[in-house]
Parts: sequence; structure tokens; C-alpha cells
Amino acid sequence: MSNEEIITIDCRQLQPGMYVYIDLGWMDHPFPLNRFKIKSEEQIRTMRGLGIQRIRYNPELSDTLPLPLEEEKDAQPSPAEPVTSPEVDAMMAEKKARKERLISHRIKVAECERKVANAARLMRGINNDIFAKPQACMESASQLMDDFVETLMGDKGTILFALNDKAAGEDIYVHSVNVSVLAILLAKELKLSPVDIKLVGMGSLFHDIGKLDIPGKVTMKTDLLTAAEKSLLQEHTNYGVKIARNAKLDAGTLAIVNQHHEFVDGSGYPNKLTQDKISPFAQLVAIINLYDNLCNPLNPALALTPHEALSTLFTQYKGKLNPKMLQVFIRFMGVYPPGSIVSLSNGIIGMVISVSSQKPLKPTLLIYDPGVPKEEAMILDLEMQPDISIDRSIRPNLLSPDIFAYLNPRQRATYFFDSSKK
Repeated sequence: MSNEEIITIDCRQLQPGMYVYIDLGWMDHPFPLNRFKIKSEEQIRTMRGLGIQRIRYNPELSDTLPLPLEEEKDAQPSPAEPVTSPEVDAMMAEKKARKERLISHRIKVAECERKVANAARLMRGINNDIFAKPQACMESASQLMDDFVETLMGDKGTILFALNDKAAGEDIYVHSVNVSVLAILLAKELKLSPVDIKLVGMGSLFHDIGKLDIPGKVTMKTDLLTAAEKSLLQEHTNYGVKIARNAKLDAGTLAIVNQHHEFVDGSGYPNKLTQDKISPFAQLVAIINLYDNLCNPLNPALALTPHEALSTLFTQYKGKLNPKMLQVFIRFMGVYPPGSIVSLSNGIIGMVISVSSQKPLKPTLLIYDPGVPKEEAMILDLEMQPDISIDRSIRPNLLSPDIFAYLNPRQRATYFFDSSKK
């Protein structure tokens, strides 16, 4: 962004194919974005009607050069054409509707963050009480899963949101919630029944419960584990089965707790089972657990972006994971999952903030635009912008300081969902 050559020209020099910057408030003009490539003479007439006499353009992103400006000594600026036409009115109406969607989106995200925070606090309570009050813990977890499934099954489509890092403030417990959220979404995409979806959710919620029997200096170690420490940590699957049995969890959930580190090629643990011996539900949770561990490792320096994590699953673990389930998961997450920083075909930088299960390749983005206050940052639904596409993913640490501060990339990939009413 900092190396772009931006030139200011007379508005009379504009022609289609030029990439321009509108230096007005977002709601003071009818265009979807403050920067774009001109497509028609109608757009130029609209800009002139806004009273714009001089405008910035980017030669590198433009297809054409400015028109020559004929100097006339006594020439007077032509009067601005009124910015009123059915097309302009429709554009402004769409813009107002988009602002309303922005408000609605923020309300939904706030509600999702509240639910994740509550779920994380619940998991903290369960971890504290699982030995003394196992039945009460199971009842609380069962009610949570009922709420999740009810929300999930409420409509045909589902929207997956990226949430603020501090939404829960319980990092150690957010992993279980994250895995549960993504696992039940994948279960729905695989068309499992509501009963089985709840089973997958319960198993995901308790998949790491066995770590309670392992010292924190091992489970929370950010450096490489020694061989002895690694062997001890792998025992959490067996320890988890004992705890889950004491809590009266059913056989399907026990299988997830015990087998979520098994790989279909027999290279996993604790029993090196092959695909035909592994519970299908455990195969599902194995994909989600691995994805979340890649995005949110104990050592943040090793974290992959959501896009990189999906690519890693496909390239490095394809032979170890259920191929059908992996394919459905990648399709649902949309290649650029929520939390990804991306560059668009028009040169704009944005962060994916939500993905619809019905249109996974057309996510919704938070757009970086220094001309718009951060608190009023534009949200762009690519489903509504057929001419704009994602070019590539960008690692957050490669962003300039101003873009990083504006988009505020999540240090953790934390998710929640809402039924889609679109």
C-alpha cells in the first residue's frame, strides 16, 4: 500500500478503466467502496454530480490513462449535474441497507461472543467439579449442546463468525468450545441426525478431559516435549475414558474421547487403529481438533493462519484423515476461513469475518479504508459484489502497522455460528 503512486487529476480527465479514490464520507456518495475502478460514463457523471472537481487515481491499478485536459483561459467549470437518478437512488438505498446489515452483524457477533464466554466458563466449572459432581456436570454440558443444536438446526443455512480474541478470556477452555462448535457444524454438513450431532458435540466438549490427570507443566508446555513428556501426554486419551465413564457418558462419546488422535492410516494413538476400526464420530473430531491445534498452539509463534491450517490439513494430513469429511470441512470453511487476512482483486485489504454455509467462496469481509473511521469500518459481502474476488491470503505479521491496527487480526481463531436468514 505504501509504495502505490497516487496522482491527483481534474475530474474532467476521468474515463472508464481508471482506479480512483473518493475522498468523501462513505455515506456521502452512492458507490459501494471509497476506491474502485470506473466502469462507465454514468459513474463519472455521478462523481461530477457530487461536486468533485479533483480526484486521486492510481496508475498502477488503472487500465487507461487520464484524458488530456484542454486549457481554456476563460473556461468556467461546468455546473455539477444533480446526483439524482433511479440508479443512484438504488445505490444509496443499497448502501443504507448495508449499513443496517453492519449493525445487525455486530449485534450477532456480540451475542456469539457472549455464548462462547458462557460456554468457556461452563467448561472451567466442569473441569473443577467433574470428579466431585459428575452428574451435575453432564447435565450442564447436555443443556449447552441442546442449545447449540437448536440454533444450528433452526434454518437451512449457517453463518460462521470469527470472534474477538478476548471474547471468552478462558484460553485453556476455549479449545474445547472451539472444537465442539466446528465439529457440530461439520456434522450438520455431513447430514447427521440431531441426536448424532449432539453426540459429536458432547464428545468434542470432553475430548481432552483426560488432561486433568496430567501435570500442567506438561499440558501447558510451549517448548518441545521430551520423549517421556510426550508419552505421558498421549495417555490423556486413556485417562479421559476413565473420567468419562465415571461421569456416565455413553459409548459414542467415550469413543471420541479415546480415539480423537487416531489416524485412518494407523499412525495415530493410543491404539494405532485404522479407518475401519475408528468411530466415524472420532474421525470427524480428529479433523477439527487438528485444525484448531494448528491455528491455536500453546506457543503462539507456531500458529498458522486459518487459510494455512486448511492447506496443511490437505497437503500434509490428507492420507491420515477421513477424505470425505476433510473435503466437506474445507468446502464449508471456504478456503479462506473467518479470521483470514486477504487481498482482493481490486487491491483492497480485508479480514474475513464470516462465511455462509450456502456461499462458502463468497465470505463477508471487514475492509481496510483509512478514509473510514475504524469504529465504522465497512463490511463487504462478496456475494453482493460479483466483480470482486479474493486474490490471496496475507499473514498478519506482513501487514503495515496502520492496516494491522485497523483490522486488528485475531491472535486466536475463535468461532461461533448463527442460523442464516439470508
